[in-house]
Amino acid sequence: MLLLRKFKVSGHSMEPVIKNQQRVLVSKIPYLFSKPKAKEIVAFNYQGKILIKRIAEISSDKYSVKGDNSKDSLDSRSFGSISESDILGKVIYIF
Repeated sequence: MLLLRKFKVSGHSMEPVIKNQQRVLVSKIPYLFSKPKAKEIVAFNYQGKILIKRIAEISSDKYSVKGDNSKDSLDSRSFGSISESDILGKVIYIF
C-alpha cells in the first residue's frame, strides 16, 4: 500500500479548484484513522483509470462523487456510487 502518490490531472472536471495539467499529491494516511467525508477531494479507481473528484454524498458505505465542473465531468451521475475500497486517498496538495 502506497501512502503518498503524485498524479497529473488530465481534464477540466475539477476546475476551478484543480486545473488541467496540474499535479496533485494524494495521501492514504488520513483514511488510516477515519473514513472519507463529504466535500473531500479524493483519487479513486474507475475502470482501470484514476479519477479525481469531490465526495458529494455518503450513503451506506457508498460514496457519490462529482466533479466541481458539472458540465464537463464523468462522475457518479454517470457511473453510480463507488465503494471505500476504490478510494486511493485524499488530495492533500495541489501544485
